[in-house]
Amino acid sequence: MGLSRFRAGTRASLLGVAVCVSSAVSWAESAPRTPTVVSGSGVNESGLYTASGDGAVFELPSRARLTLAPHTTLRVFPVPQALQLAPGAKTTTWSFALQSGRVDVELAKNGHSAVLASVGKLSAVVTAGHVAILADGDVTVANVEGEVRTLLADHWQTVPLGSLATLSRDNPSVAVKPGIPAPVLNGGQRMFFAANDVVAMRGFHWASVPGAEHYELRVRRLADGKVLDQRRATGNELSDAFSPVEPGRYGLTLRAVDARGLQGSWGPEVELRVIGVLLPPGGYSTAQAIFLGTGQQVQFTNTSGLEMTYLGAGRYFPAANGATLYRNTTTVVGFRLPGALDIATARLEPRGVYADVNIGPKRALWPRDAVSIDIQLKSKSGDEIPSFLQVVPKVTLGLEPLDVTFERNGNVLHAVVPPSSTPGPWVVRVDVADQYGVPLGHDFLEIASQPRAKAPAVRIVNSPPTPAAPARAAARPPAADATMASSN
Repeated sequence: MGLSRFRAGTRASLLGVAVCVSSAVSWAESAPRTPTVVSGSGVNESGLYTASGDGAVFELPSRARLTLAPHTTLRVFPVPQALQLAPGAKTTTWSFALQSGRVDVELAKNGHSAVLASVGKLSAVVTAGHVAILADGDVTVANVEGEVRTLLADHWQTVPLGSLATLSRDNPSVAVKPGIPAPVLNGGQRMFFAANDVVAMRGFHWASVPGAEHYELRVRRLADGKVLDQRRATGNELSDAFSPVEPGRYGLTLRAVDARGLQGSWGPEVELRVIGVLLPPGGYSTAQAIFLGTGQQVQFTNTSGLEMTYLGAGRYFPAANGATLYRNTTTVVGFRLPGALDIATARLEPRGVYADVNIGPKRALWPRDAVSIDIQLKSKSGDEIPSFLQVVPKVTLGLEPLDVTFERNGNVLHAVVPPSSTPGPWVVRVDVADQYGVPLGHDFLEIASQPRAKAPAVRIVNSPPTPAAPARAAARPPAADATMASSN
């Protein structure tokens, strides 16, 4: 089909729209499967719809949506037309006539449907994407992110992405002009660590754009293109964080919006990388660091194509999947895209949680004293003890394990060991670990036997010798039956 014939056929169809405008029926009389208000509200008078102060949204049977700004007035036609918009089959086209305000048209690209907007002498045909149409004295068609052509008299023209076609006294030919330019990121992180499964990306700023009233930022997942978050900022930095995301690759892009609310085109997309962290049993992380036990290793995910380094290494090498503490001291690991200046660092620290073990009394004697065991969990940094951490004490008497019952009150455990009936001396040892077997602390106590009491001392006293009898008495013979007395 020749171009002149195509123009003539389309022009005749558009004239048919004008006839429909003059003879449109009211909404109450429209047939089923007609455009329907699905959000917001407004007033309908003889087919002329005026949105309320909250705006309104029409959904067309083709699934296209017309978003009306507050107090927008238009007429949406209940019956579609078959227009010859391209060589081949005709396109089912739903139409509306805008009198004042703003309408944002959003239409999935399927090649089978379109939306025709008429604003005075200017018409616009939207075949895909997002297009904004304004009637505020002048008439403006803005290609936000779609496909649109305008028609004035017999002149068709395509409006490129991010461009405007305005009919005004200063622009009677509706010459296409570029819209407001996109801002350019000039700082902020590009790589993040998701130490706790997800991370909220933040810290972006950009160069100001003349004429911009505010800016919009959008994050999408590169794996499937799904838009995950979109934010608005009035200055040239984003003060809030995006919604938390899992490890993966994401794209961030920005656009400027002028005082009329017309969006410019999205700027170049910047890749954001979120590195995942897989902790070993008993390891844990905070916003400041990743804490590991002696000899433990942390695993990193989503590091394909990255380079890594250790603080003080002085060079980069292909990223490894894991890292451990260097000599069980603070270790800093850095990741970057090859040749990039932006570096994401992870700080590895020895686990700061330990068990303060006390056994007493220190000069215990058995069987005189019962022995007390007190275990208190502490943090070297003063941080809160991780709630997941369980304490597993092991008590032995010499080489034999003891079955001891501990009572726990917060981060303190207490138990009593009664005296042993086995021969002493004895050694009571307490080893404390967590549920993963990572040592937390230990202590021991040597216990002596209580000395036995000595038997009382016995003193043998001899009787004094008998004094000598007088001479006259010695001459007297003893009686025959006298009793003999022993000196013992």
